[in-house]
Amino acid sequence: MRRAALIFGLVLALIPAQAIAATKTPTPTPKATVKATAKATVKATPTPTPKATATKKATPTKKPPVKKKRNPIAPSPSPKWPPLGFKVMDDIYYRTPSVEVMMNVAADLTPTAKALAKAIAVCKEFSCGRLQVASLIGCVYWEIDSKVITPNPDLTGSFLTLGMLRTLAKKSAPKEVVTLVLPSGELYSGTIAVVPIGITCHQDPTTETVPSNTYLSR
Repeated sequence: MRRAALIFGLVLALIPAQAIAATKTPTPTPKATVKATAKATVKATPTPTPKATATKKATPTKKPPVKKKRNPIAPSPSPKWPPLGFKVMDDIYYRTPSVEVMMNVAADLTPTAKALAKAIAVCKEFSCGRLQVASLIGCVYWEIDSKVITPNPDLTGSFLTLGMLRTLAKKSAPKEVVTLVLPSGELYSGTIAVVPIGITCHQDPTTETVPSNTYLSR
């Protein structure tokens, strides 16, 4: 198990076949030709009947089936490593993505993206944080500890802690970037921020529910 304690800034947020018919040559009807004379009658001499010539049926030539060419499936490109714009500590890469990045990831058609879009919808009601993490060796599951804070009205530049959030996320492959929504139990407010303070890439399985979010209010 590797654990990295990370503290970083505030983030809001077919043709038919033709048959050729056989055609027979018409058979002529023989006629008797009589030649008259004064004294004798000439018997009619039949003209030989020409033999009928049978017309052979044209046999259609079968064309060999055309084999369709299959385009080979190109392998998925390897992810860029290290990922651009990420900070690193103890082999864990992390960053706070912009809202635009989050929405672009959620716009994909994969089950993971659909789950992300559903998680983002929760942030219309509750204050949320945003986070992307990756590991060179991959993780059995992720654990993110976050602090939910708000400005202290009595002391400029300081913050009050409203509660603590613990997020467990599913396993990731080596070099896979995981995009997470960190939903707190606090109703949405422009002054509330969810700030991750600890990121752990676990290498051992757990009996806890993954994924899950547990918020403890102070």
